[in-house]
Amino acid sequence: MSYSEIPNQPPAYSDVGVTGESSQPRTFGDNIPDDFKYSVDVASCELPIRQLFIRKVYSLLTLQLMATVVVGFIIRSSDGIKLWSLENTWLLFVSMLGAIGCMIGAFIKARSYPINLILLGCFTVFEAYGIGVVCAFVESEVLIQALLLTLVIFVGLTLFAFQTKYDFTSWQGAVGMVLWGLIAWGFIMMFFPGQTGMMEKVYCFIGAAVFCVYIVIDTQNIMKTAHLDDEVISTIKLYLDILNLFLFILRILNNERD
Repeated sequence: MSYSEIPNQPPAYSDVGVTGESSQPRTFGDNIPDDFKYSVDVASCELPIRQLFIRKVYSLLTLQLMATVVVGFIIRSSDGIKLWSLENTWLLFVSMLGAIGCMIGAFIKARSYPINLILLGCFTVFEAYGIGVVCAFVESEVLIQALLLTLVIFVGLTLFAFQTKYDFTSWQGAVGMVLWGLIAWGFIMMFFPGQTGMMEKVYCFIGAAVFCVYIVIDTQNIMKTAHLDDEVISTIKLYLDILNLFLFILRILNNERD
């Protein structure tokens, strides 16, 4: 008896992923085949599908960075807006809480379209406002230097992550522990101001180094472990890596100038 003669035979391809896990249809169309939408790592896909995923991630990341620069420029270019932001510091805390809430929502709804893109946009606006307020009171020369240094370092680390054969994703646990140590150190410095310049410099250099490593790790995750519907999650991770690296570099340069 041939395959076609077996009664009630299920179709050769269903909504079950190639790894055997069931998937759900996306709520927004794209040109990725249904069988490759869930439970499939980018590394296991063919080259055109990998390239499509990477283009989506870096396109979203570029839009985020452009929006951040525009919001920061608007805040910085107007003395009235700068004065208003100083008089309404509550909005800065609202933007921080809003960014955290939208980020959590984007992770939860990472595969629900277009809700995930809406949450990503809101997260970017909240983050951009906070970054804009921070940068509004920094000298232009220092700000430009920090931007250029961050851009050069990010591009260099991205190219390195794409071509190296060493797997930096195995460093993720160790780097995460260092990051939590930095967070604890930062809280201590907040409650005990007046730290020496050397302590501040060491803190900033370690922070910049940590997020340099995170850029490499998250870039390799995009190529190896991310799923094809994780473009929003991957974009947020890289965006936060870049912002934190920029803030640490800005802090180093500003301290040197003072």
